[in-house]
Amino acid sequence: MISAVIFDMDGVLLDSEPYHDMTTTSILESYGAKGAYEAIRPYVGRTSEDLWRAMKAKYDIPASVEDLVELQWKKNVTGLKDSGLVRSEGLTEVLNYCHEKGIKIAVASSSRQDFVEAVFDHLNLWQYVEVFANGFEVEHGKPMPDIFLLAATRLDIDPERCLVVEDSTAGVQAGRMAGMYTVGYDNPTSGGQNVSAADVVVKKLSEIPEIIEKLSTVKILPVNSPTRKMAVASLAEIIWNEWFPSIISQEQVNYMVQKYQSMPAIDEAIEKNGYEYYLLILGDTPIGYIGLVAEEDALLLSKLYLMKPFRGQRRSNILFDKAEEVAKEKGFKKVRLFVNRHNYNSIRVYLRKGYRIIEEKKTDIGEGFVCDDFLMEKEI
Repeated sequence: MISAVIFDMDGVLLDSEPYHDMTTTSILESYGAKGAYEAIRPYVGRTSEDLWRAMKAKYDIPASVEDLVELQWKKNVTGLKDSGLVRSEGLTEVLNYCHEKGIKIAVASSSRQDFVEAVFDHLNLWQYVEVFANGFEVEHGKPMPDIFLLAATRLDIDPERCLVVEDSTAGVQAGRMAGMYTVGYDNPTSGGQNVSAADVVVKKLSEIPEIIEKLSTVKILPVNSPTRKMAVASLAEIIWNEWFPSIISQEQVNYMVQKYQSMPAIDEAIEKNGYEYYLLILGDTPIGYIGLVAEEDALLLSKLYLMKPFRGQRRSNILFDKAEEVAKEKGFKKVRLFVNRHNYNSIRVYLRKGYRIIEEKKTDIGEGFVCDDFLMEKEI
């Protein structure tokens, strides 16, 4: 589920790249530079320091990088009022959509803070945007992911639940590296930037609400192909190593992942032992799974796991409901499961879902490892 949208500013919130180009080329031309427009193309979306460091070296400009940066932003801020720049087409629609859906909004721009604030004033954006981050606050500018990760931290939202909107090559790379779903805005005024590496490319900002709706769609699918089996194994590797080292040793985690959660183990469970696996998909992303097998008098909910960023959102209800649905289809009146006796958070969830503790059970699983579990059951 997308919980936040992080916008780049220039070329996204407003078509300001030509405005920046005019300011920058005027400074370069004042120093006699030729071919300035083409020279600055590779620096769209990057920090001013990167730009002026390169231009100073290329054109042997006598001024310092610091003075050139200061001159650039002074011109940008003072000229904004009479620039004629307005919100990008479709932006208001996206902002209102996010507001209605409770989706947080941030801006992560390579521009300096005084210019960001001037743009917010000029476009009346303060009512929409909760936080912003600028390129002067991070050690590494775009295409490194630092600025987007800073924005996500300030929003207190995991990167996996953020959507980035970018119009530059460097920005798209930064969004992808941050682990965020990245929308490439193919803005013709942004100087021929290549945004094809984005997860999706749009011609209009008004397409974004539909993308968010699609990414928020949840479905549960049977694991009946090698691709889906691999998705389960990948989820298991991530979730087990994130969750269980605080409960059992890392050595036991490694052993159990290989023995019960690896691709060969999943293949054997399905093909030889009668297991059914189901993947929970959010948009196009697998976020959890269950493993079920029929026993003599009940359905065993052998496995139920959900990625960390998606816990606490009632997503697990879909998995529990699926287990009960399958149990009823098979004529069972109860579902049972095993849970480590020290897995207190999961035990609380199971109790709230109507499961009760039946007995303690210790199982030797080989290599000197033991599963110290509660057997829990729920009548349906």
